[in-house]
Amino acid sequence: MQLKKKRKAPPIPIAAMGDIAFLLLIFYMATTMVTDQKPRTVEVPELAGRGMNSPYPLIIYLDREMADSNSAYFFNKAIPIPELAQQIKERAAFAPAAVRVYLNIERDLPYRNMNAVVESLKDAGVRNLVITTRPEGAGIPKGGPDGSSSENSAGAEGGQL
Repeated sequence: MQLKKKRKAPPIPIAAMGDIAFLLLIFYMATTMVTDQKPRTVEVPELAGRGMNSPYPLIIYLDREMADSNSAYFFNKAIPIPELAQQIKERAAFAPAAVRVYLNIERDLPYRNMNAVVESLKDAGVRNLVITTRPEGAGIPKGGPDGSSSENSAGAEGGQL
């Protein structure tokens, strides 16, 4: 009885692969086009009017108590949510390109309350909205635009354009 010899797979020459890789690298380097890019002068049109940039965003605060009364805290006063769109439009009229709206809500606030504010902001034409949350019971920052309170007065006044 004759036994068959198991053949070994032919070894792959690793050294030849390195040579091929370097040849391909040299080929790609030699055939790519090296261009000298020169800067172009572009005429930029001037602004028709003077735009106002706002360093402060428009911040709306909403907690459970205010949501139950169908109002939101905006520019240091409680405003009914249906009137919020008009208030946003008035504030954004000064600098429409710089409007940033932040909606600061309690973490466990029901979605329907947040959605009412978001729909009101859509009616006002707000395109950029950032929704932030805070822990339950953290409260709304107190203080006015005059900086009468040191407790987060920049956040409370943060909508002045």
